[in-house]
Amino acid sequence: MKKMTQQDLLDSLSGYGYPLVSRRFAGDPTEVLENLLRQSDPRLLEGFPVVLVNAMKEKETLSWERSREDLRRKLPAALGEKLRMLLEMTGHLVRLFGLEQKYSDRTEKLLHRSGAGKQTAEVLERAFARSETVSAGGTELSTQRLKENFKNYVVQEPDTRAVCKKKQEMEYELLLSEIFTARQKEVLKKRLAGKAMTKTEKEYFYRVVKKRLKALAHEDLHQMAKALL
Repeated sequence: MKKMTQQDLLDSLSGYGYPLVSRRFAGDPTEVLENLLRQSDPRLLEGFPVVLVNAMKEKETLSWERSREDLRRKLPAALGEKLRMLLEMTGHLVRLFGLEQKYSDRTEKLLHRSGAGKQTAEVLERAFARSETVSAGGTELSTQRLKENFKNYVVQEPDTRAVCKKKQEMEYELLLSEIFTARQKEVLKKRLAGKAMTKTEKEYFYRVVKKRLKALAHEDLHQMAKALL
């Protein structure tokens, strides 16, 4: 791997759609990503999902995808774990913003080769839903900024009615994710669509989801929220 100066890295990040300072050249995407992994500045690491997905958009196959070697073996142990966490975050953002399935598939393959753990996805889902910070290699990252960066630098569409509607739906989905878990959202959508629910889903709706809906519908809480925002 060619080691970059910080200025070279910043310029390369701009080349892959994360313009923190300037834009001169992009460089090899894998080199950019590996140099990015070695940073501890949150504002740089929070751009990892942006750079990875934009690199995927530009190139059909990255060198990480071509190599048959375990990705963690190419890096020191601490960086291997850091990579795994950042890949998990990228996968979550790809699903959250509803990007094309091919990007989800490619991210999942990289995750599989980085030794992804089953429990990490659940931890990340809760953290993103609550806008909490998450740790990657000892650096605390803001899930709110991760979402905003991804929205601003990856999710770009022409300004049409269909796109405006899609944007509203996405924002609605993000707001729902702040309050409800993935399972709760699934039950909510079934209820809204008038679809048949299983006995377990019905019990879960009345036992858990309905209580949150009642709190959301309370007028005094609406007024308090508006006053505090």
